[in-house]
Formats: sequence, structure tokens, C-alpha cells
Amino acid sequence: MEKKAKVLILGLASAGKTTLTKYLRYGEFVSDTIPTIGQNIDVAGQQDFRFLWDAHYPGTSAVIFVIDAADIETLPEARDIFKTHVFNNPALQEVPVLILANKQDLQGAVEAPLLIQLLGLHLEMHDRTFAVFDSSILYGRGVVEAFAWIVNQLEMKE
Repeated sequence: MEKKAKVLILGLASAGKTTLTKYLRYGEFVSDTIPTIGQNIDVAGQQDFRFLWDAHYPGTSAVIFVIDAADIETLPEARDIFKTHVFNNPALQEVPVLILANKQDLQGAVEAPLLIQLLGLHLEMHDRTFAVFDSSILYGRGVVEAFAWIVNQLEMKE
């Protein structure tokens, strides 16, 4: 029997949300990916569109927060957005959270253990169900493992 879950994909602009949704849909990288304007399957990450995120929180089964782990300069903003829109959001308190440390194919990308430290997750998420996976959505690396974790978490909640 097919089961459905509402999985919200969030993150800053250019983190890899649209690439992820296209990878999931087609099973491979699609080179004609352009930034999402407004809403798609994922929710646009540009600051001007983040107000749209609120409409999607009710009924969410899981959250995927995509981070461009190769862009060190945006990590503080990613941390703040994550805390505001996911961690401190009452509508998402009981929801498993998957963080994809994306763009691991790029030199200098921060890997999951360090990202956990830089985002302060080790201090604040101790009572939440979350995981951080290294990924390169462009090449499909880490995507299957990450989604296996999400599926497992959703099955455990049933």
C-alpha cells in the first residue's frame, strides 16, 4: 500500500533545493535547472519569498533543509534561518529534520560533523530527531542514504 507524507524542502537560495527535486523526479541531474521563483515542489529560498514558507508548515511530516556547505559565508545566515523557520517553529516541533550538507563535490565544503558544530546543532537539537548527511545532489551522492533515513523516521512514527 502506498503511503504519502508531506516533506518540506527548505534552504537558502542556490543551496540545491530545485536540483534535489529534479533529481528525485528524474533520477539524475537535470542541467536546465534555474532558481525557483515563488513556489515549486520546493519553496523558494530567496529572502523575498520566505514568507511563503509559513503556509506550508501545517501537516508537514518531515523537513529537509538544504545547505550549500561549500559557501562558508552563508553558513551564519543558514543557521539563523534554520533556527527561526525550523528549530523554533512550534508547527515543526515533532517533525524529523534532515539537513543535507550539499555541494560536497566542491573544494572546501564543510562536512557533516563540522557543520553540526558550526550550526550549533549539538547544543540545541538534543531533544529533536535530526540527521545531517553529506551530499552532492549534482552527482546523487548521499541522496539515497538521506532519504532512507527520512523514510525510516516516518515509518517509526506510524
